[in-house]
Amino acid sequence: MSISAKTPSSAPGIVRRLRTLLREQWIFAAALGTVLLGELLLLVDSGARSLLVYPGLVVMAVLALLARRWPVLCGFAGAFVLAANSALIHLIHFDPYSFGLAAILLTENIAGVALVLTAFWRTRKRYAIPVTALLVLSCLGSIHLRTGSSLVIAPEEISRAIGAGFLELVLAIGTGLYLRGTQPRSDDTPLQALVRRQWPVIAVLFVFLFLDLISMGAVLPAVVVLLGGGVLSVLAVLAPTRPVEAPMLGAAAVALMAVTMRLIGAQSDTLLLGPIRPTVIAAGMILLAFSTRYAPPRKAVWSGAALVVSALFAMTVTPGDENYDWPSDALTFLFMGGLLLVLAVGTGVYFRARDNERARTVETAVSSAQQAERMALARELHDVVAHHVTGIVVQAQAAQMVAEKNPQAATDALARIADSGTEALTAMRRLVASMRGAEPAGASKATEQATTNLEADLAALIEGARRHGADTEAAPNINLRVDIGRQIPQEVARSALRVVQESLTNSRKHAFDVSQIEIDVDVSRTHLRTRVTDDGSGSHARPVGGSGGYGLVGMRERVELLGGRFNAGPGDHVGWRVEAWLPLGEQNEQEDSR
Repeated sequence: MSISAKTPSSAPGIVRRLRTLLREQWIFAAALGTVLLGELLLLVDSGARSLLVYPGLVVMAVLALLARRWPVLCGFAGAFVLAANSALIHLIHFDPYSFGLAAILLTENIAGVALVLTAFWRTRKRYAIPVTALLVLSCLGSIHLRTGSSLVIAPEEISRAIGAGFLELVLAIGTGLYLRGTQPRSDDTPLQALVRRQWPVIAVLFVFLFLDLISMGAVLPAVVVLLGGGVLSVLAVLAPTRPVEAPMLGAAAVALMAVTMRLIGAQSDTLLLGPIRPTVIAAGMILLAFSTRYAPPRKAVWSGAALVVSALFAMTVTPGDENYDWPSDALTFLFMGGLLLVLAVGTGVYFRARDNERARTVETAVSSAQQAERMALARELHDVVAHHVTGIVVQAQAAQMVAEKNPQAATDALARIADSGTEALTAMRRLVASMRGAEPAGASKATEQATTNLEADLAALIEGARRHGADTEAAPNINLRVDIGRQIPQEVARSALRVVQESLTNSRKHAFDVSQIEIDVDVSRTHLRTRVTDDGSGSHARPVGGSGGYGLVGMRERVELLGGRFNAGPGDHVGWRVEAWLPLGEQNEQEDSR
């Protein structure tokens, strides 16, 4: 019956987690859905048998989305699904198309990159490395199995596929490590901090630029690519500090590079966006992402529009391969450009949302901490300092009443007032020191500092209260009964001591005609009970020092913060009663059970 009772609640929990995953990755999910739709159209055009491959593509996309919560499991499953899909393609003799990575379908390519990225982002390296290695081996085996021995691949296509796969791997690992973040050092200069944070971007752009240089045959085009790609790479690294200016300058650099390539007659041929070099594509995407993340929305739109216009201008002006079939190839380039645009902007939007959420979380945590500190300080001031000041005022009033009849009693009261003032100053200094995290040198242990010996602390507190009220007619008789017999946790002892202290202060400050105060402290199996009652017949019209109205509130907060119960109100017949039940914790429960 227990299993059947849990089953209905577990299903909504899984659905809720899946909804959360989709809500956090809606941009990535939308991009994958678009790619899957395009893949479906291509498979339909390739024949009915090719549709058998589609379920494997859907599974790969789902694994890429779920990898954020289960990165290791989804990585291993992705490698298995890729291998199974390759075996199916080999059996049905399907000639797979590809975009950049030979014989690997676009959905498989994107999902594989996402699985590697998530592994290095969400898990430790000792888990991410085996996952990545298995995915790479599965990809290489899939390429070999899908192409077959009868298919001859040109050497330049093999080198292009190896280069594209290596770049994707470096990009995925670098991005994953970047998302993990690095701890800044206190002695870093702004430039060092930027380089430390941007090293994955620097590494990826350097690899792209190096491969662009070795692919250029002539020296002059290589120089143009080096200068243009270098400028764009530097702007991409500096983009977090200048999210508006860097994309604008990058757009100008792209347009100038295209015009220069046109003037020198240098042809450029790539797979993604026709004649636009991979370094330019990567740097442009990074500039778009950082502009979307850091720039104001309106300025980010203008920066992104400038980059898009410059890319379209470069695609039109830069000399490309003479074998391009421009009507169809242009549509392919525009589709890939749109996909890359959505990916870059979506990445920026995602990180912008993360930054806003982190800022709100930090702001809420700081505000809560400040509020907790203020409340703790208010309680300590009210319970400790107000206790001594109330005694001073009561003794001063008593001295005024007996000054004419008994001058010696008034003189003794003044001495007690001076002692109480000294104790108040000591308590105040100790309170300030505790807020600063240090105890004053040479400070003696006073009744305000609770220990685990609650009985001794209460006895010292009562002794001080009796001493403050000595030789005055208004001094009530205080009876203390303690039945503990065990060690009390310090937080519980402090709260119990403060409840008794504040109750005594309230009796002296608010109650009228108090002759007897009863204090009872005992323990049950799970709680420490504190009860303070007096026999006052009413209340002062004007309490000593006025009424701040926070005494009962502070006691209730102290008790409830420890998970206890608090009650205050009129006594059974006369007077006022305060009761608090404070939990002793699991340790004391276990001691009782023994």
